[in-house]
Amino acid sequence: MGGAAFDWRSRWQVWGCYQDLLLDGRRWPARSRLELFGQGLSAEEAISGPPDLVAVMMNPGGSRPLAAPDARGWSLAQPDRTQLQLMKLAESVGQATPGAPPIRHLRVLNLSDLRTPQSAELFGWLRGLTDGRHSVFDPSRRTECERLLGPPGTPVLRAWGLGPALQALAEPAIAATRGHPVLGLSDDGLRYRHPLPQHAERQREWLAAVVLQWRETRSARLQPEGLPLS
Repeated sequence: MGGAAFDWRSRWQVWGCYQDLLLDGRRWPARSRLELFGQGLSAEEAISGPPDLVAVMMNPGGSRPLAAPDARGWSLAQPDRTQLQLMKLAESVGQATPGAPPIRHLRVLNLSDLRTPQSAELFGWLRGLTDGRHSVFDPSRRTECERLLGPPGTPVLRAWGLGPALQALAEPAIAATRGHPVLGLSDDGLRYRHPLPQHAERQREWLAAVVLQWRETRSARLQPEGLPLS
């Protein structure tokens, strides 16, 4: 299922909720969440229902709306390579664990809703922002956050990367997801390896490790802070 041969269009739909945020007197392009789900589900079911897995990433990257969003901000979306890796995770679970509950619906949340594919630009924005509402894990958005994370039994994949600049955003995300089964590769319980490291072999290693973790969620043996990086 690697590379360009991965034909996601016949099996998956991708919808994003896009908006502009008014923060510190300026408008910022944002996306509050992304729903990845199998073709057998409707968009409304995915938008309003609980997911099988919530992935918490750094921020919306290269994914973009494919049409003008509707009145609620929703549009079909073009996934980026990271989101394709999440689809591969969902399909790998089904292949590697016969009889295990499948992942048919993933919800992607982010430490920050601000949309840019450039990490350096995001970090620059964050240094100048005083309004924390760009993050769903901000206290002002607690009710929304709890609803989007789903019931306490919903597994959460922490996968926002290893950048030390993310610590202030990662800490409230960790607190908010602590009551859920946690997946993710971490040495310190704060920084979590991104699903798409630079080298293909590391990408395969990440995928295999998280598939194993998913199996362990079914038997309630998942480590509370994820597996170590090495």
